Amino acid sequence: MSNHTGRKSKYDPKSTPVLAEQYAKEILTDAQIAAKLGIHIDTYYVWQKKFPEFSEAIKRGKAVSNVDLLQAMKKSAEGYFVEEEEMIVNLDRDKNPKSYSKVVKKRYIAPSTTTQIFLAKNRMPEDFRDVNKHEVDVRGQLNVNTLADLMLEVYQSEKS
Repeated sequence: MSNHTGRKSKYDPKSTPVLAEQYAKEILTDAQIAAKLGIHIDTYYVWQKKFPEFSEAIKRGKAVSNVDLLQAMKKSAEGYFVEEEEMIVNLDRDKNPKSYSKVVKKRYIAPSTTTQIFLAKNRMPEDFRDVNKHEVDVRGQLNVNTLADLMLEVYQSEKS
């Protein structure tokens, strides 16, 4: 397949989607995937529009890495034990060494409050945002003198 300049396209319908899917699984950005494929980012986006199998391969790869990322974030938010395989050596009745492996919980990793905050803000933005908006209807409740007193009080507390 040729592009407008007459050069042969680097796109191979058999290998390019496979490579793109693999790169997407590695949690690479679109620009990084394009670089690994040896193409400009603009070409990458053209290929996504022009070749449905290319676009689908990238979506599949990103979906896999997104699931892995979410599982890792969930684990981090909840806390977990680090497990390691340990080799145990015992002597049998005849004093011959007998070994076996055993998975042992080595240490506990506490939940990450940063991950918890991130997940809460993104999953429940109405409940967990940095700035809460409070609307107050004060019509008819404050006279000019009361309002001036409040403003003076706020001003003085900010200066000190």
